[in-house]
Amino acid sequence: MLLAALELLDAPEGPLLVDFPEDAPEDADRHDKGLDGWSCPVSFTQQISQENDLEKLRSAFRREVAELHPWYDLNLEKRDRTAVVEFAPDVASELLGVFGTGEQPVISKADLSLATALRLAAQDLKAFYFEAATARPGSDFPSSGEFNDWFWQETAAGRILKAVKERCLKEEDKSLRLIGTLLLMPMDQA
Repeated sequence: MLLAALELLDAPEGPLLVDFPEDAPEDADRHDKGLDGWSCPVSFTQQISQENDLEKLRSAFRREVAELHPWYDLNLEKRDRTAVVEFAPDVASELLGVFGTGEQPVISKADLSLATALRLAAQDLKAFYFEAATARPGSDFPSSGEFNDWFWQETAAGRILKAVKERCLKEEDKSLRLIGTLLLMPMDQA
């Protein structure tokens, strides 16, 4: 397969799309080769900058949500249910991204306080990431520790929620400080 791919470099024109005549080998012996385990179908490691620029972070966050959306849709179609309840992924990411970068968000649900909206948006966002990340056919489900480590350490979403937490802790509103202290992220990831 590698040789066939390298031969494409000699093509007189491009871009081109060529079918490979053989199917990929079955994964039946993955366990024997030590290849068991879980991995997200989308990789974010190169997209996340460790810079503290909140606008770059917000942009990376939007890209993540857009890249995960087809996987979330696949999971929803396959399972015909979701744990995303109050806020659609795009709405949740916009609310959290706006608040986390220091702006004042507009809450689409008039009956919710800002603190409640942030908490529910964070819950829905984490459910969206989990459902999207576990949608790949044949993929193992991650343990809660594997998922938490990936979500909080490798995604822009985890970094946005950390920024939301930091902002909540600085607010005068007691309910926002409570949300920031207890309900946005696990204590071991703070």
